[in-house]
Amino acid sequence: MQEYPEVYSLEESLAILKKYKSELTREQYESVNSTIRGFAIEDMYLNERDIKDLVAIHNGADAEELIKRVINEWFWFKTAEIGRASCR
Repeated sequence: MQEYPEVYSLEESLAILKKYKSELTREQYESVNSTIRGFAIEDMYLNERDIKDLVAIHNGADAEELIKRVINEWFWFKTAEIGRASCR
């Protein structure tokens, strides 16, 4: 699992989105831009992983499969975290 750094501002998220602009139609780009801004209103900033997933969905990826992947990775991360804590 590749690590993506945390993002701490709307500007950082929008800069990441610009890297993927060529992969989206104008309408798709505006939709992802709107999603990013919606999260930012709640002080939640999308990192590159989140934005790549949004771009993939707009390009036909199965959202359900992406959700399953994220849940699976989260499960294994938490399992490893619990394992490290029990070794202390």
